[in-house]
Amino acid sequence: MKIVSVGIDLGNSMLKATKYEKNEKVRVKIPNRIEYKEILNPKARKFEFDGSVIYIGVGELNNNVLKHTRKHLLEETLLMIHELYPMDQVLKVDLKLGLPPKQYFNKSYLKEFEQHFKTGVEFNYAVNGISKKVTFNSVEVKVEGYSAFVSNIDSIGDIKQDILSIDVGGGTTDACNYKFDYDDEIYYPYETETIPKGVIDFCELITLYFNEKENADIEKDLIDSLLKNNKEYIEYKNKKYKLSDYLIAIKPMANDILNKLSNKFGSLDRYVIVGTGGGYKTFNKVVKEQISKEIQLDEDSQFFGNADGYLEQ
Repeated sequence: MKIVSVGIDLGNSMLKATKYEKNEKVRVKIPNRIEYKEILNPKARKFEFDGSVIYIGVGELNNNVLKHTRKHLLEETLLMIHELYPMDQVLKVDLKLGLPPKQYFNKSYLKEFEQHFKTGVEFNYAVNGISKKVTFNSVEVKVEGYSAFVSNIDSIGDIKQDILSIDVGGGTTDACNYKFDYDDEIYYPYETETIPKGVIDFCELITLYFNEKENADIEKDLIDSLLKNNKEYIEYKNKKYKLSDYLIAIKPMANDILNKLSNKFGSLDRYVIVGTGGGYKTFNKVVKEQISKEIQLDEDSQFFGNADGYLEQ
């Protein structure tokens, strides 16, 4: 049986997964959405498992800040394995996942999360009618945020200043600070923090502000899609509205996140900031004047940082 290794980030907004193929990263993503009735949208993955059918990638967000309590964790994980290996019907998998720091260090949360992914059990399922058999050979859980830093360590260069990684995800913002050890010539992590706010909250605030200001009726899914795809305008009733004009709605929340980080780690001026996560680019747009120095990562490295990092540890 073929044995493979995968890193899967079960984000509150997006599901992301990474594998290595011929020493190159292969990455896939799917919206963390679930629908329980048959749907016409061709983006939907019809997932058949254990006598039931769900549609993944469309419908309502399947988010939960306390990740270990989320429904369909196993189904979403099995789907992402299929997305990475669509042509393989039988696989044995070394699985690497993650939790936000505060949840990872809560032993009961960690144990409950791990119980979703039993090793040595063959899971039989089908995606869009394609039958699959997957067995977890091993399961490892890593720390969100820190893992994104690990995957981007080569982008840091010759900096020796203290570093703070800020990982803005769908439902949480995870941070970790690092100090350079001159004896070992390597960065070591020190403290972590999880703030239960992320890009899903940003989208809700922007949507509410736009609807109130323009007497409109747009949905937060539209704002989410525009932010993810770097679109500049909201199109509504034959008019175009500049999206950046409405980001002011998230400034109080973004500032509150910065204040919490400062309370935990001290003045941010002492750090070089490494931003990761699908929500960091939006967060950065409203707080960049308060950040003295940061390392710019490419968008894929930001977005897939955790999934890449889980795989690399």
